[in-house]
Amino acid sequence: MLLSPPFPEAARDYRLLLDRGYPSAASLKLVGDRYALDKETRTVLFRGVLSESRSGAIAGRIVRALPPGARLAVDGYNVLFTLLNYRRGHPLFLGTDGLLRDAGGAHGRVSDEGIFRDCARAAAERLADLGVAYAEVYLDAPVSGSGSHAAALRDLLAEAGLAGRVDLAASADPRVRDFEAGYAAGQAEGFAATSDSAVAETARSPIFDLARDVLEARYGARFPDLGEVVRGS
Repeated sequence: MLLSPPFPEAARDYRLLLDRGYPSAASLKLVGDRYALDKETRTVLFRGVLSESRSGAIAGRIVRALPPGARLAVDGYNVLFTLLNYRRGHPLFLGTDGLLRDAGGAHGRVSDEGIFRDCARAAAERLADLGVAYAEVYLDAPVSGSGSHAAALRDLLAEAGLAGRVDLAASADPRVRDFEAGYAAGQAEGFAATSDSAVAETARSPIFDLARDVLEARYGARFPDLGEVVRGS
């Protein structure tokens, strides 16, 4: 889908409009109508293509590996729904900022609790494999079932031998965004695990794309790179 006509040309046109300061909604409609793009493809453009300056600013904050003993604030549903959508066969891709995204899928609801728990276990086990010293996981309380999800995640962190906590919040975004990068001398560095551009752009800590890391490590997954698409490489 992403590499077949007319997507690459549409992506470059959309990026050009963003770079010139045009609003994203108007730019998306103009490009989408010009190339007769369907709803899913328009979603990919909107979620995956950012202006060159914004893409570079976020990409410069991403780390691809964690140091041993890292402390992590995890945007729980952001990570877990990405894993869930991969398991359900929804298209995933790397945005122009280098973060993993999907084309929509099941955000806001969990239709298969078994697969969701598998995804949560995979994330917890990967954090343990990475030598994370402490993980704070934040879940959006308005999501249906968030209370039971939090309880399950606490059990999975304990099973993986991870120190940490799982909290419900009206919105996980500010909790992850405000997680401190620096600690007292001798303590581990902090990171924010999210693929949300708005959070990644303003977070106090460096960004670690946990969902991408889990999928690459567990399944050997590889994803279309919209940065390469808009560069024509």
